[in-house]
Amino acid sequence: MSATILYLNTDPDAHIPQMTLAGMRRYAASRGWAAGAFSAAESRKSRLAALFRKHAPVVGCVWECTDDGLPGSPSALDGVPVVYLHASRAVPENGVRLSTDNEAVAVAAFRELAFSRPAAYAVVGMDPAFEFSRVRARRFEEEAARSKTPCAAFRPVPGERAAARAARLASWIASLPRRTAVFAVNDLVAAEVAAAARKAGRGIPRELILLGVDNHVALCESASPTISSIQIDFERAGFAAAKTIARRLRSGSGGAAAPAPSILPLMTVRRESTLGAGSKLNLVLKAVERIRREACDGLTAADLARSVPCSRWLFEMRFRDALGHSVLEEIQHVRLEKVCSLLSDTNIAIGAIAGMCGYRSDIALKYIFRKRMGVSMKEWRSRNRFV
Repeated sequence: MSATILYLNTDPDAHIPQMTLAGMRRYAASRGWAAGAFSAAESRKSRLAALFRKHAPVVGCVWECTDDGLPGSPSALDGVPVVYLHASRAVPENGVRLSTDNEAVAVAAFRELAFSRPAAYAVVGMDPAFEFSRVRARRFEEEAARSKTPCAAFRPVPGERAAARAARLASWIASLPRRTAVFAVNDLVAAEVAAAARKAGRGIPRELILLGVDNHVALCESASPTISSIQIDFERAGFAAAKTIARRLRSGSGGAAAPAPSILPLMTVRRESTLGAGSKLNLVLKAVERIRREACDGLTAADLARSVPCSRWLFEMRFRDALGHSVLEEIQHVRLEKVCSLLSDTNIAIGAIAGMCGYRSDIALKYIFRKRMGVSMKEWRSRNRFV
């Protein structure tokens, strides 16, 4: 019987846990192991011993943490490595903490929204019991303060009823200045903001632009307008958690362990909600869609301009008015997304990546990559390697 990693205290049917489990299974398969996800009810202390017997031998556990606290050290967990995923505080001695870098998420959100050159920023959090929400909101406000741009904050009220929050949010959104860039701490909050904006009569993206976190595809794609979102690589988190368990087994799991590397934001998936306040949005949206399809095939700004029913100067002006940056910058953004994916998810030689992502030379890509990412491609791969 193959050894098993248990993914505990989670919702096996939810979007993010499914991605996390896929990453766990990807690593487990390389070791001949299995991985399974189990709900909070199945993970109760009274049921863990039976769960361990059913899936024996258990080589490790990944415990999905909430801000309600940690499980302590149930006897069933003693003696096996445990990764506490998204823990907000210190973990038991038999465990390793693996968390999203929420400050990095907020910085990535600010940089993305800054592309649109907004007149003001705003941030919307959720229940203050969630540490990730507090950290993301605080750091986003700090970034706005550094830019010397006004930033409004929607302050959650503990225990507030959903209807009261929705009414208060709509009133708050109605008060925001035109061309405000709104950061929602996750996609659920972004959907709330979109609904409140409709209630307040504020157009997205013509008056406000909106960015969420998690890239919950079903939620973001079903919204109107569709919602741009920062992708956290939850599959990589699961992969890293399983790999951490294997390392603990090799080194011995006794005593406290150093934290595993933080999970960083991967990319921004751009949709309609960040198209900005410009006119002729359909023209720009079609251009963005083509860039996503063809940027890595060598598409240039000149190629794109030749396909639109206006002069290149007018097209560039409309594009910049809508997105806050140039056609070339959007092309580079899409190409670099692909570069990062190839660096982290494959063993393809660095020298071969340029030609696969639309760059004419390896030297040009290396220069652009370092300028944009702040490190070399080799350094970025060593930090984010997934294979």
